Amino acid sequence: MAEQYYELPIRFKSLMKRNAAVSTCDLKKSIAQNIFLIITSKYKEHRYNESYGCALWDMDFELISNENRWLETVRKSIYNSVVKHERRLYDISVDVDITLDDTIATFSLAKSIKKRLSISIKGMVAETGEEFSFDTNIYLSPLSID
Repeated sequence: MAEQYYELPIRFKSLMKRNAAVSTCDLKKSIAQNIFLIITSKYKEHRYNESYGCALWDMDFELISNENRWLETVRKSIYNSVVKHERRLYDISVDVDITLDDTIATFSLAKSIKKRLSISIKGMVAETGEEFSFDTNIYLSPLSID
């Protein structure tokens, strides 16, 4: 029988009820949810494990003087955290790219330019040997998520 994984966000009230339906997901979605949590968490944010997260949030409002060095620092941080905290994957690779995205704010007619960080993570699922990929965009300074 295949393992069931809880879908995020977990509804703890449902867990406490006997015979209550709790949302579950498959292995790949569970891995993707964990990776998303790693990317969107700051180091030391979780008391139970201070190494969970990545350095992105310490670098969000940094003035980027050398974009390649900044991207490599973020890439290494994400890579190291995924390798350490997502043991269901192997042969992991992480790519990050930054682009400028001009958007029109919905609350005004002003146009704003945000930095869009594209993150792509690929690997192999240890249990099944299947390929795995995860892609997301995060908008920086001011922070918003796609």
